[in-house]
Amino acid sequence: MTRPSVADLKARAQDRLEDLLHKLAPGGKHARGVYTVCNPMRREKNPSFAVWTQGDACGAFKDFTDPDVTKGDVFGLVAYLNGKAVDDFDFARAWLEDFLGLASMSDADREEARRAREKRRGETAAAKVSRAVWAEKQAFRTWSGGRMILPGSVPWLYLMHRGVDLRFVETYAGDLRWGTAVEWWLGAEWREEIRDGRPHRVKVRPGPSFPAIFTPLRDAAGGLKAVHYTFLAPDGSGKAAVEKPKLIWPEQLGLVMRIANGEGNHSPEEADGLGASCTLVLTEGLEDGLSVALAAPELRVWGCASISNFAHAPVGRPCVADVLIHAQNDHGNAAAQSTVARAIDTLSRTGKPIARLTAPTGKDLNDTLRGKDG
Repeated sequence: MTRPSVADLKARAQDRLEDLLHKLAPGGKHARGVYTVCNPMRREKNPSFAVWTQGDACGAFKDFTDPDVTKGDVFGLVAYLNGKAVDDFDFARAWLEDFLGLASMSDADREEARRAREKRRGETAAAKVSRAVWAEKQAFRTWSGGRMILPGSVPWLYLMHRGVDLRFVETYAGDLRWGTAVEWWLGAEWREEIRDGRPHRVKVRPGPSFPAIFTPLRDAAGGLKAVHYTFLAPDGSGKAAVEKPKLIWPEQLGLVMRIANGEGNHSPEEADGLGASCTLVLTEGLEDGLSVALAAPELRVWGCASISNFAHAPVGRPCVADVLIHAQNDHGNAAAQSTVARAIDTLSRTGKPIARLTAPTGKDLNDTLRGKDG
C-alpha cells in the first residue's frame, strides 16, 4: 500500500472541506465563496477567520487580525486548527490521511475512491453551471420586478439627499429599479443540519427588510448577470443602518453598472455600431457615478462596484475613446492605491488612453458635488 500523493491528498481534502470545517471550525457563515468564522483558536467577538471554499484556492485561509502570518493552504489550515504551526506539513498530512480514511486504504480502494471523486467533480461542475444560470435568472427577476424610481419615492429622496436629481441627469441609462421591502440577507439566522452524513445550512429566520435600489450589473454584451443592492433607511434619509448596506448577488467580476450613456445618449451597443466614441468614466459606486453624469453629461459612466473590478471592465470596444478611473481619495490605504495602479496598467493594454480622475474635495465626486471636504 502506498501513501496518496500530496496533490491527491489536497484534492481529497478540498472535496471534503465542508466536513473538515464542520469538525474544526463550526458555526461560521458562507458568502460568495468564503467561509467566515470567529477564530477557533482564541476568543473573539467578530469573525476574522476566512476560508476560501471554491476554485483553485479552495481550503486556503487567512486570519485578518494577523494576515501576513496566519495564512496558508488547506494543509496549513489543518495544522493551525489543530494547534500546530501553519507550516507543520507532516502533521497535517497524517491528520488528513486519518480523517479521510486513507491510512487503512488498499491501493485498489484508493483507485476506486479516485474514480468516484472524478465523477463527483464532474457532477459538481455541472451543478455549478446550473446554479449560475439559476442565479442570473433570479437576478433578472429581482430587477424586472422592481419599481421605477419616481419623484417622492424612497430612493428618489435618498438620491436627492445625495445631491442627485435624476431629472437633470441628461443621459441617465434608465437602469435603476427599487423594492419596498427587500431582505438584507446578511442578517438572516441559519442552523446546520446533518443530512446523509453531510452538514447543510437551513435558514431559520430571514434578515430584516428595507427599501432597496436595484442596479443591474451587465456584461460586455449588455446581459444582466447580477444585481447591486443599496439598502436604504425607510425615510430615504440615508442608507440602512446595517453593517454592509450595499450588497451584490450573484458574483460581479467583469460586470458593470451602466449609469449614463454620454454624448449622443447611445447605449454601448448602439454606439459601437455607429462608431460613436466618447470618454468613459469608471467609478466605484452608483452615487459617485451619478454625480459625474450630472456634472458632465457628455461622459459615458459605468460603476464597477469595487476597485478590484476596475481592471475587468470591458473598455476595449469602439464606443470607448479613452478612460478616466475615479477611485475614492484613500491616500492612506496603500493596498487600495496599488489595486488602482494595477487596474490602470491592465486597462492600458487595451490601447485606450487611461488616466485618473480625482475628487478635488471629499473622498469622492459625490462629496465634491455636495460641497463636503471630508
